[in-house]
Amino acid sequence: MSASEVWAENAPLPRSYWEALRRLAEPLELMKFTLIYDGDLPSAGNGPKPIPASFIRNAFHDQLADLWSSHVVMRQIARTARVRADAAVDIGVTKSVPKLPEFNDPIPPVEDGYIDLAGPIQVPGVGGFTPLIRKSLYLACTVDVLFLRHEEPFNLMKNGGDLDGRIKTLFGALRMPDPRHEYVGDTPTADPLYVVMEDDAMISDFSVRSGRLLGIPAQKKHAVRLQVDITVKVLRFTEENQGLIGG
Repeated sequence: MSASEVWAENAPLPRSYWEALRRLAEPLELMKFTLIYDGDLPSAGNGPKPIPASFIRNAFHDQLADLWSSHVVMRQIARTARVRADAAVDIGVTKSVPKLPEFNDPIPPVEDGYIDLAGPIQVPGVGGFTPLIRKSLYLACTVDVLFLRHEEPFNLMKNGGDLDGRIKTLFGALRMPDPRHEYVGDTPTADPLYVVMEDDAMISDFSVRSGRLLGIPAQKKHAVRLQVDITVKVLRFTEENQGLIGG
């Protein structure tokens, strides 16, 4: 082995190489959107509070329905998230990415023998729900919350209820109801109801910033205004989620 070959074999790789490898190992951020909520946000305390979570979930429906109908990425997902009913759950990595349809192209009906991976999911005893972030599409998300309420920012853990409990109520509203123990009193206003995620375990990270709520009388101690920024992450590219490319 020559001196140059010995040097090449033992020379440290450039920082950019390791940075590229690190990024390949992390979920890719491909789409962002924002939800707004004005109303009560009580603490979940030591257990789920189905009625408040259901109320907030219903409040997000119109915003999410608009996202599904008007955002180019969601229209692409509606076209591509189909898989044969007899296919394995592990649908594999896409080897080639076909040309995507144009925004205004009609969304075809699901063919016989295929399953719509972006379609509604039934929760027994409650109804149908259409989550964006779901296991079948290999998706996760981060949640960043701007939390405005009437208390001083440093009183977040006191007068307004504990932060963990109130954020727990919000996360319950962002996901589908859990069929194992929810929900008595859950009354969806639409069927299917659009929600952010299938399960709040799909939140890979979250942050909360607090501030004072201005311009609205402080009539209720639980009144808040929330700006909820959702960043969609793809854990694994497949033919069924490739509509998220460019989102």
